[in-house]
Amino acid sequence: MHTALLRSRARTLAKTGSAVAVAALLLSATATATAHAAPAAPTGPEAYVQRCTDLGNGTLCIDVNGRVGAQGVIGVGYWKRAGDAVHVRLGWQNTTGGGANFSRNVHGPLVPGTDTGTETWRTYLAAGCVYPLIEVVGQGTLKGKEVCVPS
Repeated sequence: MHTALLRSRARTLAKTGSAVAVAALLLSATATATAHAAPAAPTGPEAYVQRCTDLGNGTLCIDVNGRVGAQGVIGVGYWKRAGDAVHVRLGWQNTTGGGANFSRNVHGPLVPGTDTGTETWRTYLAAGCVYPLIEVVGQGTLKGKEVCVPS
């Protein structure tokens, strides 16, 4: 039975006060619509890995969403727990060569209890590992622990 017809009958039954019949018809309409819906396009399983590093005054994390040989997303974030206010830029680098990838955004002043949120980069994911970077403006760059791109 078509969904529109079932809903029309449900409205008629609702006017006569048959709540059980209304519920049954609406449930049938939902099941019918679901059964005739186009199947979802097949997708490969997504892979996600994350690793965080305690830097003393805060935590620097990197995550990779995707698989080797495909487009994916690398995310880096910093959560400040202690110390003086700082301005920072986030980035990442792979362990197989190439330069660092830094965000143009400068976050700050970061004080204890604040964070940068997560900076993301849409990129091709090559085999190997990546590590997060945090440039503390005026003080230098720190490197976090690496995480390997899922294969």
